Amino acid sequence: MQRKIKFEEHYLRPPYKIEEEIKAYGDHLERTTNVKAQHTHWHLERDNKFNLLIDHIHEIYPKHTIEELWGCTYRQGDFAQAHIHHAFDRAFVWFVDTSLTCSPLIFPDPEHPWMPPLRVVTPEQGKIVVFGGCDVHYVPPQVNNYERVVMSGNMRLNKEVHN
Repeated sequence: MQRKIKFEEHYLRPPYKIEEEIKAYGDHLERTTNVKAQHTHWHLERDNKFNLLIDHIHEIYPKHTIEELWGCTYRQGDFAQAHIHHAFDRAFVWFVDTSLTCSPLIFPDPEHPWMPPLRVVTPEQGKIVVFGGCDVHYVPPQVNNYERVVMSGNMRLNKEVHN
């Protein structure tokens, strides 16, 4: 029996030109992570340019804190290898600028890799997908010429909630 992925979808309309703000950071990590695409540094949550997203996430998940926030721009041929966000309770992806023909976010079944994926998320501008930090996911190579711009983040349950 296939296991289930527990994830939630939300929506936040990206503000005008936010994709340009993300792209302006350039490729800080030079494809050294699982994301083989342009990748900002890890801590955009410290930049007030992204407070709209941060505030929206905190409103939905008041018991969590965003500890990492980054942006990625996928161009034709770019992809993300299968990975998890270990040590984090939740992770999320916000589709900032995308088309329905851009590469999806895929959650495979690591226990049954021959089976169809557990979830396939079609990118839609403004969609936010929140999932468990231990859920394996990847992005197949981008096949079109559209620049797929996303923001991703990791959250932890606040310490006072544990006590």
